[in-house]
Amino acid sequence: MSFALAILENTIRIAKERNAWVIRKIRVEVGELLMINPEQLEFCFRSISKGTVAESAVLEIEIAKARVMCDRCGSKLNSPYTPCRCGGYGRVYGGKDMILKTVSMEVDDAQG
Repeated sequence: MSFALAILENTIRIAKERNAWVIRKIRVEVGELLMINPEQLEFCFRSISKGTVAESAVLEIEIAKARVMCDRCGSKLNSPYTPCRCGGYGRVYGGKDMILKTVSMEVDDAQG
């Protein structure tokens, strides 16, 4: 629920800053290592956005894959738990963040 709330709070803040009256679409990138189920995130967002400018927004969720690279030679690895052939270990890059990529909204230009 906290991830859905973070999305909602940030999109409402952006909408207020831009004098928007409705949010049409929200696109977020969620790292696979956060272990967030997209359907559950969507359900939570729908539940808490009722009665807000984001109530009818389409929530697009993209899953960002983590990259694992050897800390010694830089080779790409399949798992951070398996040592590299050179003896180095995997270092994880990405896949740990939730990023609000875009917010599409209807803006009231009359006040601008």
